[in-house]
Formats: sequence, C-alpha cells, structure tokens
Amino acid sequence: MTEENKEFINAYIFMTYENMIKTLENRRLKLLDPEKCNDPFELTPASPTISEDGDTSFDSNYLRKENGFLSFTKTYNPPSMWAHYADNHKGCCVHFRFPALPEQNSCERNLGVPEFPIYTYRKLLVEHEGKSLFPITQETINHTIITQETTNHTILWDVLYLEKRLGLNEISSVYNKFGNQEEFAIDPVFITKDKSWEYEQEQRIIIPKPFPTEAENNLIFVGGFNEYIKSVMLGMHCPHSEEATQSIINALTLGEKNGSNITYKDRLTYDDQINVSRVKPTSNTFEVISDEHEELLKLFKKNEK
Repeated sequence: MTEENKEFINAYIFMTYENMIKTLENRRLKLLDPEKCNDPFELTPASPTISEDGDTSFDSNYLRKENGFLSFTKTYNPPSMWAHYADNHKGCCVHFRFPALPEQNSCERNLGVPEFPIYTYRKLLVEHEGKSLFPITQETINHTIITQETTNHTILWDVLYLEKRLGLNEISSVYNKFGNQEEFAIDPVFITKDKSWEYEQEQRIIIPKPFPTEAENNLIFVGGFNEYIKSVMLGMHCPHSEEATQSIINALTLGEKNGSNITYKDRLTYDDQINVSRVKPTSNTFEVISDEHEELLKLFKKNEK
C-alpha cells in the first residue's frame, strides 16, 4: 500500500476537563502504563509453558515493564464511556482525525502460530516523538556517501475481545515489505482483552516506554499527535460552557504567548480552530450525540474527497 491510498479515520479519547486542558497546553498525550491500568490483565499472557524439569518457556514480565500504549475508541456515543472515563459526564471527549492507509488483516504466516486469531490494524501516516515497535532504518547512497534514515511507523491496532487469554509467542513484533506492500505483525497478547470490555471498541498504539518519550512525576508522555485533534465535546454535566472552553482552547492552540499576553497567529481562519460542542441524549436510544460534531464530520468528509 502507498500513500495514494490515504484515507482519514476518527478516533476518540475520553478524559477529565482538566486533563483535556493539560493535553492541549503541553501538546502531548499520557502513555498508559499496563501496570497502572484498570484492567489487571493488560499485556499479561496466559501462564507460560512449564517443562518437566521445572523451567518456564521465558519471562513475559518485560511486556508490562517495557511497553505502554495510547488508547482510543471508535465512537463517542456510549454513555458508559462518558461515565467511566469522562468524570461521570462532567469531562469531555477529544476527537482525533488521522490520515491513514486502509485497514489490513494480519497474516498467520507472520507469527507462524495458526491458532492465533486474525486481527486488524491500520498504518497511520503520523510520526510520533516516542520510540516505535517498528523503527525501520533505511540506507541511501548519494555520491558514495551512505546515510541512514529511521522511519518511526505508527500502527493503530483494533483490540481483540476474547474469552481466554493467549500464550506469548517469542516474536513480539515483525515487519515485512514486499515491493509496495508493507505488513506489520504483533503478538496478540499486546491487543487482547476479556469480552467484558467489548463495549469500549478500543484501538491502541503500542509505544515502548524508554527515551525519547517525556517523563514527569512518574508519568510518561508522548508528543506528535495533538495536531490531529479536530474537536472537543463536553459532557452533558460539564460545568464549563462551550464559549469559555472555545476561548481557552483557541488561546492554547492558536495563540502565541508574549509574557502574560496572548496574541493570535496571522492568517488564521475558522477552520484552524478545534471545534467545541456539547453532547446531549438522543431522542430514542441510550446514546448521546453532538449535532455540531456530526455536521463537522460530514464537512471533513466532503472536503477530503
């Protein structure tokens, strides 16, 4: 696949209002630590195989210690997500619109384990500032001088919801290229959860924890994603108004600070700002909706054709 196949996908993160402001102010996202998540089974495979002499196949604890992830969801409508991750409807939902290649299915031959389930993923046309599971280094020759360029691939994986945990394969990630075709493979342990979490419709980006991600107060952050934020939706019970929030967000994202004063950059238009709206209950379902956001999605789709 090449960039000629580029399309755009919507992804969402629920958070408190305060964390949304910090996200925009600091231009970074918090990397989720598997050891601190609300699901104790994150990146935890089934028990390793134990041989007759008592040896285990290998230690899998490094998965949780060495890797974090960004967690997105495919939709903003379920009220359960607002309750669990957006401060009981007092927070907000941040909308990202990523350029991406079309969805791909995994190939069993990549991992060589037929019983592993098929999963889906997309390559995002985004380079984040953190380390990647797929840092591909290429050499180019220019007048006998060899230079190396590392491409930091960003892969968005659909989470699998299963009834049983899987064992860990010794190959955690694999990259293959055949002409213009690229394939990325990952051990399903990175992207599997119990079926009880299926309502989350999660997609995730796996990012190793070490430098150059940012660390602060025992938290790890990664930059490079904020430019794809297109809108923010406030919860039904959010105490902050759309107008005040729009003003704050514009100052953080469109303004240039000079001492205590903020001036706006030149040649800005309405399309440059992050749109702010509020969700409300739908008329006949157990979901919430933002009419303004739905109109924005239609406008994006129309302009990107």
